[in-house]
Amino acid sequence: MSKPKVTVLIPNYNGKKWLEGLLPTLKKVSYKNIEVLIVNNGSTDDSAKFLKKNYPKFKVLEIKKNRGYSGANNLGVKRATGEYILFLNNDTKVTPNFLGPLVEKIENDKTIGAVQPQIRNMVSKNAIDSIGSFFTFTGFLYHYGYFQNATEKKYNKELSVYSVKGACYLMKKKDYLDLGGIDESFVTYVEESDLCHRLLLSGKNIIYIPKSIVYHFGGGDMSVMTKTEVVIFRSFRNRFVSYIKNLSLKKLLFVLPIHFILCEILIFMSLLRGKFKQAIASQIGVIGWIPSLPSILKKREYIQSRIRKINDKMLFASVERNPSFNYYSHFFFNPEGRFNEKEV
Repeated sequence: MSKPKVTVLIPNYNGKKWLEGLLPTLKKVSYKNIEVLIVNNGSTDDSAKFLKKNYPKFKVLEIKKNRGYSGANNLGVKRATGEYILFLNNDTKVTPNFLGPLVEKIENDKTIGAVQPQIRNMVSKNAIDSIGSFFTFTGFLYHYGYFQNATEKKYNKELSVYSVKGACYLMKKKDYLDLGGIDESFVTYVEESDLCHRLLLSGKNIIYIPKSIVYHFGGGDMSVMTKTEVVIFRSFRNRFVSYIKNLSLKKLLFVLPIHFILCEILIFMSLLRGKFKQAIASQIGVIGWIPSLPSILKKREYIQSRIRKINDKMLFASVERNPSFNYYSHFFFNPEGRFNEKEV
C-alpha cells in the first residue's frame, strides 16, 4: 500500500486539557507519513505554551481572533501539506492502528470521497458514539448505532453513509477545496453533514470503516460558544440552510415541510416542559435563516449547476434509512438510554 502524506488537522479553542490526552496517542500512531497541525483558534488558555514546550515538532497555526470551528478548519486545510486531511477534534483519543485502514480504503477506491472510523464513547468504551449518519424523510439524521454495543456484528461491517461525524474523518485535500470547504456561515454544527452532502452530489461515496477505532468525549472544542441555546439555534438553523442549498427541488418540497412541522412540535414540547430559553432558541433557528435567503439561493444555484453530478434518487439509494419512532423518542428525550434499534 502506498503511504500518502496525511495532515492531522486539530482545531483548538481553550482545549489544553483535551490536547494533553490526545497528543500522546498521536505520537503512537503506526502510520508514520503524517504531519500534525493544530489550529489554535483564538485560545486564551495555556495551549500555545503547552504545545511549544511539549510538542515542538507539531505545527501550530496561531489565530488571534476566533474564526469558529468552520473557519479554523478552512484555514488549516489551506496550510496543510498532506494529500489527505484527517479532521480530528481535540476531545478525542486515537488508537495506534486507526489511520492505516482509513488511508488504504480511500486510496484504493477512487469512488470514495471520505471515510470515518468507528468512533466510540470515551467513558463507556464499548458504546458507539458514531459510525456515521443516514438521511431520513424527517430531515433529522439517523445516527445509526448511537450508544449501542460497538462489538455487535451488525456495527462491524463497512457501510455507505450520508454523513461522517466531524470528530474524526479522512478526506482528500483536493476534494475538500473543490467543494469550497466548510460553509463558514454555519460557524459550527451540521457543517460536516453539509460538506458530505456536497461530496455525495459530486458523485463520491462516504464509507464507515469499523477496523479503525477512535474514542470521543464530546463537546471539547466548541470553538466559539458552549451555551445550550446557541447549540440549539445553530443546529436548527443550519439544517434548513443545508437542505435548501443541497436538495433537489422535488426532495426539498417533500422534506422541508415535514421537518418544519416536527421542529414546531419539538418547540411546543420544550414549552410544556418549561424550557423556555431552549424553545426560543429553536424557534429563532427555524426562521433565522430567512434574512439570508438571497445568499443561500446563490449558493444553491452554484451547487446545483456546478457540483451536482447525480440525481437525488441515486444519491439517497444507499444513504437514506428511516428508523422507528422508538429511535426518535430515545434520541430526543433519553439519548443515553439503550433501546432496540429498528428501522421502518
